[in-house]
Amino acid sequence: MTQPPRYELLADNLLAQITSGKLPIGARLPSEFELCDEHGMSRGTVREALRCLEDVGMISRSRAGTTVIATQPLDDYHPSAGTPKEIMDLVRSTKLRRPSTTEVVLDRRQAKRLGVPSGSHWYLLAGPLVAKRDPTKILCWSEHYHGDLEGKERFRRGNYNLTTVASTTLEQVVSAEPMREDIATVLGAEPGSAALVVRRTHRDAEGTAIKVSLHTHRGDQHTITTTFRGVSDLV
Repeated sequence: MTQPPRYELLADNLLAQITSGKLPIGARLPSEFELCDEHGMSRGTVREALRCLEDVGMISRSRAGTTVIATQPLDDYHPSAGTPKEIMDLVRSTKLRRPSTTEVVLDRRQAKRLGVPSGSHWYLLAGPLVAKRDPTKILCWSEHYHGDLEGKERFRRGNYNLTTVASTTLEQVVSAEPMREDIATVLGAEPGSAALVVRRTHRDAEGTAIKVSLHTHRGDQHTITTTFRGVSDLV
């Protein structure tokens, strides 16, 4: 698995110090030069790490220095993603809490929901998706269906990894459906109420689906907005 960029490692290090109270609200972070010297990083790498913390509302930067202004990041979770990078960022910042694993053969209804052939065999990992920084907060119910032999072996070895999928294309579909009773119980919703479902399908070079993930959210807690810019010539 590819190691995260160095700026992310530094951002995680500083984030841990802030959330643990080692760097409380009002505390000054070391200067950029001090961080460069301490971690053996370039100034550009340090600045990118600080930008990450600034983007989630953790720090305030000025000519006078960098100050901690919050001990928890802003809630920036979004059910859908606009780019592959956003999906990877989502994977890095979330995890499944006490997931269950099983081998399934899809009936016609299940296959239609996943957009794959009926009767196909899959290896399912499912559970509530939570933020790593706050595992008590359930974001959605996630189901991950893996269809290749490598996925099966990872299940057997107990080291299944959601990020390790050798796909060439990724498609995302957002739809609405009634909330299943078992999922409603986990999400604290009414059975049959509106659910927002995000389906992501990984395909190989031949176009065959090798992994499908379903993320079911409460419909009353999320909206999806798309903004188009520079469209004056199109309307």
